[in-house]
Amino acid sequence: MRLGALLDAATADPDRFDAVAFETFRAGLLRHIGIEEKLLLSTVRKLRGGVPLPEATQLRIEHAALTSLLVPTPDAALAQELRELLLRHDAREEGADGIYAACEAVLGDGGAELGDKARAYPAVPTTPHFDGDNTVRTAERALTSAARIRPPRAHV
Repeated sequence: MRLGALLDAATADPDRFDAVAFETFRAGLLRHIGIEEKLLLSTVRKLRGGVPLPEATQLRIEHAALTSLLVPTPDAALAQELRELLLRHDAREEGADGIYAACEAVLGDGGAELGDKARAYPAVPTTPHFDGDNTVRTAERALTSAARIRPPRAHV
C-alpha cells in the first residue's frame, strides 16, 4: 500500500523524522478517507434504500479517529499510533469478509463507474498542525472521542 510505505518512510531513520513523507501520507490518507466517506459509503447507503452497511458506523468512527491523529505535529510516536490504528482499520476493510467486499456486492456493475469517480477525486486541503490542549495523540483516546461524537447505532 502506497500510504503505508509513506508512513514507514517518515520513521525509517530513527534519528530524523521525515516530515515531507509524513505530509504526503497525511494528504493521501485524508483523500482516501474522503473517497470512502463521500463516494463509497454514501453510494452504498443510497443503493440500500438509505440503510448503511452495519460495519459503516465503526468505519466512520475509525475515520474520525485517524483524522484527529493527523492534527498534531507528527513525530515517530504519533506515526506508530497511526500505524497501529491503520492495521486494525485495514483489516476491517479488506478480505473476503471486509467492508470492501460488502460494498462490491451492493455496487455490482456500478463499481467501475464509482472507481472512475474515486480516481478523479480531488486532493483534500490540509491545514497547519495544531498542538493545543485538546489535541489527541493516542489511538485509544482518538477512538474514544470519535465514538462519543458518532456513537454506534443499532440497525434493524
